[in-house]
Amino acid sequence: MHELEFYSMVDATYLWFPPADDRESIGIDLSNSAYDPDLGQRVYDRVLASTRKAEELGFDGALIFEQHNHPLALFGNALTGAAWLAGETEGIRIAAVGPIANAYLSPVRLAEEIALVDMVSGGRLTVGLPVGIGVQYHAQGVTNPAHARSRYREAVALLHRIWTEDGPFAWEGDHFHIPYVNVWPKPRQQPHPPVFIPAAGSRESLELAAKYGFTYQAILVPRPVLLRNCETFRELCRQSGYEADPKQITAVLEVHVSESDREAQREIEHHELWGVQNVFRFPFHESFPPGHVSMASLRGMMAGGYRSSDPSKLTWKEMIDSGSVIAGSPETVRERLAEVTGEMGAGRVIVTEPWSAPTWLQHKSITLLAEEVMPHFRPKGDGRAVWQREPRAGYRTATEFVARAPRYAGMPVVNTPDGRRLELYGEDGLTTNPMEEAQP
Repeated sequence: MHELEFYSMVDATYLWFPPADDRESIGIDLSNSAYDPDLGQRVYDRVLASTRKAEELGFDGALIFEQHNHPLALFGNALTGAAWLAGETEGIRIAAVGPIANAYLSPVRLAEEIALVDMVSGGRLTVGLPVGIGVQYHAQGVTNPAHARSRYREAVALLHRIWTEDGPFAWEGDHFHIPYVNVWPKPRQQPHPPVFIPAAGSRESLELAAKYGFTYQAILVPRPVLLRNCETFRELCRQSGYEADPKQITAVLEVHVSESDREAQREIEHHELWGVQNVFRFPFHESFPPGHVSMASLRGMMAGGYRSSDPSKLTWKEMIDSGSVIAGSPETVRERLAEVTGEMGAGRVIVTEPWSAPTWLQHKSITLLAEEVMPHFRPKGDGRAVWQREPRAGYRTATEFVARAPRYAGMPVVNTPDGRRLELYGEDGLTTNPMEEAQP
């Protein structure tokens, strides 16, 4: 079987809101009066427990995502959540899908936050940069949705320049005018953390991911369209002058492992149906207000792409046959996972469990996945996660820090009242260099 990296979607939905038949929308006007702080705290407790479990089991990464104005996820800032989870874990990669660049008045602020989280996590951050659906724009009120795509492209271009060039430099674009771009700190991972571009398949998103060597995170489209998108992405990478690495395509799949195929269906069929009937029922105009997508992307949707059919009508058999849900015994899941990701040419998979399933059931499934499925997709004879096999960007010990011989571009000096100029930490020996006595 081909190698795969496994990310566990540890985010959790706030479940206690009115069913879809009793409301107009989940993303615009579902009142937050339905929120209870104690239940909300349980959601965060569950996210933390699942992240620790994923690290204990040997997943390559744990993933959370950012949402606004509705209970699908409770991280209004995925980077804040990533900083929290990094502080509670030791080695697993933390993927923060969000932030939405267009929610920021300036990409410089976003670059600062990404660098900060990457630094304090020791270089364990993966960041996802979605353009965001219309609901996010209604919630933030920062950007006209009609300008979303061009502003997003410019924001990503500026981020990439911040990551790959030393400052200061001036930026004069259509949306941003910044006289001195000079971000401190830089990210721990050089030149920047891995970047996912979540996309339902618009050509604009695929072009952007290919141009910068980012990863296409494939979401929410019928399987035939998804396979075409993957091939289009590989062709766009060739047009950019390189062959796509399989790790540049990430499959997002609902995966549930149990003792048998029948038991797996018994455990989660009703949870899967609850999800498609209650979570993904955004009216089209809420996801895509006028001007939010290009004419080409809109034609693609109308021709069978994203949201071309009502997801709430899906049946268990349709979800299984399409590969959007992989459920069964360990043997069944191994075979289907190899088949589905192999057709896509994907080198990474984001594994989700039904959000309404109890924590104990989710952990039972991911334990079986880790022990009886994942080893078959790891290098032969080596069951370690990628963060265990590869060098960590950040140092862990004082001796490792010294061995790296950090570059001192300048040393602090002081002018004394009697006219002398002394180095604080040089031959004058006024005091000990705090960096050399630092304890990680």
